[in-house]
Amino acid sequence: MRRLAWTLIPLLMACNTTHQRTVASTMPRADDSAARVESGLLPAVLIKGEPHRWTLAEHMREYRIPAVSIAVFNNYRVEWARAYGIADVATGAPATVDTLFQAGSISKPVAAMAALMAVAHGAIALDAPINDALTTWKLPENELTRTAPVTLRRMLSHTAGTTVHGFPGYVAGAPLPTLPQVLDGQPPANTPSVRVDLAPGTKFRYSGGGITIMQQALVDRLGKPFPAILHDSVLSPIGMSHSTYEQPLPAATVGAAAAGHDPEGKVIEGKRNVYPEMAAAGLWTTPTDLARFFIELQLARAGRSTHVSREIATEMTTPVAEVFPGYGVGLGTFISKTEHTFGHNGADEGFESLAVASLDRGYGVVVMANSNNGNQIFEEIVRAVAVEYGWDKQPPTIARAALGPDRLARWKGRFATGTLEPFTVSSDANRLEMRRPFGEASELVPIGDNELVDTSHDIRLRMEEGGREITLTFPHGETRKVSRLADDVRIPILELDDGHYDEALVDYQKLQHATPNSPALDEQFLNWIGLEQLWRKRYDKAIALLRVNVALYPDSMNTYDSLGEAYVRAGEHAKAIATFEAGLAAMPRDKNAPARFKEQLEHNAKKRLAELRIH
Repeated sequence: MRRLAWTLIPLLMACNTTHQRTVASTMPRADDSAARVESGLLPAVLIKGEPHRWTLAEHMREYRIPAVSIAVFNNYRVEWARAYGIADVATGAPATVDTLFQAGSISKPVAAMAALMAVAHGAIALDAPINDALTTWKLPENELTRTAPVTLRRMLSHTAGTTVHGFPGYVAGAPLPTLPQVLDGQPPANTPSVRVDLAPGTKFRYSGGGITIMQQALVDRLGKPFPAILHDSVLSPIGMSHSTYEQPLPAATVGAAAAGHDPEGKVIEGKRNVYPEMAAAGLWTTPTDLARFFIELQLARAGRSTHVSREIATEMTTPVAEVFPGYGVGLGTFISKTEHTFGHNGADEGFESLAVASLDRGYGVVVMANSNNGNQIFEEIVRAVAVEYGWDKQPPTIARAALGPDRLARWKGRFATGTLEPFTVSSDANRLEMRRPFGEASELVPIGDNELVDTSHDIRLRMEEGGREITLTFPHGETRKVSRLADDVRIPILELDDGHYDEALVDYQKLQHATPNSPALDEQFLNWIGLEQLWRKRYDKAIALLRVNVALYPDSMNTYDSLGEAYVRAGEHAKAIATFEAGLAAMPRDKNAPARFKEQLEHNAKKRLAELRIH
């Protein structure tokens, strides 16, 4: 999962949607519905009298997404599938419905089904300590695991307390670590060791590391390579004939696979990263195959599957309510305005994917793209499909109120709940925009003197009497009050986003002295935002955030490691060298990082320094 916004979900080089479209069904309704979806992507809010539908081709061009592939299922069967655009802009190969895409984290629920099948056959226990099943490698015990064990159920529901959120993969041709090397953070692994630092069973924390432990446990217990386990237990029986967990792809299959593309629409280095962390991120598949997987779960919930038991489907789609109500044993669960759904999203380097399915009514949609920008249009596609089939209501229609410049200017300002979740409203003569720090701007449309609508997320903003407070109303009815910030109130992250590094650092340091446990100061939070800016190639903003993190946490090797990588990406090699050297000097002072993680950071710093000094 990439990023959490206020809503909870989860350069087209030559797009010819006529000859590059592959038809999965010739039913008139399916063809008509597909055409309406293609030409009618929907925003979260419609504005009366203004254009509000976009074509898929338009938004693929706008967001530089070379290819999008879609499968829609209804009444427990695939109703239609289409592919649009270019599978590889370097070769010009068109995408088809049989083109393979990397599923990213949608690999997890498919792997979870295999794990639960192994439980059903007695090969592994769902609620026993996972070390009972591991032989090749063991999870190091500590005081947390001795109090509450790490179990398969907890790993599959991300409540095991394990570290390592996700995996970046390895450029094609680079040395690949074994699974034990990944789990111990040993070279050539490019991620820290997987360890337990939260009490198991007490908190939801997304952990690809825990899923990778599950992968090792299945291999140990079943005595077969992981791709063979998944092929034999899930992919082949369900009919997912265009899917594989093989990493890297065999030479005979590469020609059927899309290449990954960066946010500018360029092919990533090596075309396709390799993921030895197969259970967490390694599935190659198509939307049609994933639709078959979700249909099988729906049938199993109804007791109609010949391959998957109702018990397995229920485990996977029942929220772990006592810890986190939005995730089951292997799958996310959601409540829309009118329906209970389940599904997952995914992101590998150069690829994005999203699957949403009705819990009990046999419908859903899968969307995959060969671009880091894919998720920017996924919700529009899913919304268009849901409205076309009557699964959800048409987005609300609002009438834009005609407010003069003076009335619009009343909204201008900065707002926050304390120092948390700040945002800025800006105005010109005829338009209002809201922007969260380091995020994208969205238009605010006035529907009255004292009420606006955020058109990107259907969030209503009502100005309270006196203008000092705004009440936010979210799509599902929850509300939150935010206060207008006085001109002399300084919020560090807003200052940093505005480019005022020195002022922001001073205020961060004051906040650290006064309220050291403030969430706004969380080292991992700042690191995550900085790395997201780096991924988007906003190098100045990434470096500013990561410089602040180093200044606030000068004894943390990890802060230097992230800043050093930002300088490398920005081409500032002298600063990168100085930063990695400073990180090595900080190593004896770092009392918080696990020993294995420090070893990995040390290895990465020395490797980077050697590379930089050669150049």
